[in-house]
Amino acid sequence: MQRYFIEDSQVTDGFIQVRGSDVHHMKNVMRFRIGEVAVFISKSGMIYEAEHLSFQKDEAQFRILSKTISTKKTSRITIAQALIKKDRFELFLEKSTELGVYEIIPTLFSRSIIKLDEKEESKKLLRYQNIVKEASEQSERDHLPLIKEVTKLKNIPFENYDKILVCYERVGELNLLKNHLPNLKPEDQILVLIGPEGGIAQEELDFMISKGGQVVSLGSQILRSETASLVILSALMIEWGL
Repeated sequence: MQRYFIEDSQVTDGFIQVRGSDVHHMKNVMRFRIGEVAVFISKSGMIYEAEHLSFQKDEAQFRILSKTISTKKTSRITIAQALIKKDRFELFLEKSTELGVYEIIPTLFSRSIIKLDEKEESKKLLRYQNIVKEASEQSERDHLPLIKEVTKLKNIPFENYDKILVCYERVGELNLLKNHLPNLKPEDQILVLIGPEGGIAQEELDFMISKGGQVVSLGSQILRSETASLVILSALMIEWGL
C-alpha cells in the first residue's frame, strides 16, 4: 500500500484530511479511487490504514480503518555530511534515507565548495525535506529523517553522541571500519562525519579527534563524499540486521 507522512493535526474524529502535494500525487500519479486503502504515518509515530472517501478541491479525505504503533527497529545514526554539489548531495539524501539514517546535518567544512546564503538555505532545506519524505515513503520507513540547518563543523554538538566516527582516507588497516563495527550498537547515538570533495583539513581532523572522534577508513579505494556515508550505513544495516 502507498504510504504518506502526515502531521498529527490532519487526524480528527476518525478521519484524515490530506493537503498539498500529496493530493496531486494521489489524483494524478496513484489515481486513487473511492475505497482504496493507504497507509499514513504521523509525527507522533502512529500508523493508520485508511480508505479513500473523496477529493474536494485541494484536499482528499480518508476514513481510518485501523491504527497501530510502529514496532520497526531503528538506528540512531546521524550523518554530518559536507555540503557538496547539488546532484550528489541530493543522491546522498535519497539513498541514506533508504538505508535508515536517523538525522542529517548539512555541514560546512573549510574546503566545502558550496556556500549558501540565508535565502538559498531556506529553499534548499524545503527541497531536502521533500526528497527524504519521498524516499521514506518509497522505502516504507516509519519515521522521517530529521534534517538540521546548515551547520559549521565547529558548531556541531559533539557532546550529544555516544560514538563519533570520522571518515578519513589516510589511515592504516587498524582503523578499518570493520574493526569498529562490533563496538557499535543500534541504541547508541552515533555521529558520522563525512568531508567534502577536497578532503578534510588537518586542523579539522585534529579538532574532531579532540571532540572524541575515532578516525575510520573505508578501505583502500578513494570514495566520493556522497558514497562514504552509504558504505557506513550499509555496513551497519547488515551488522545489526535492520
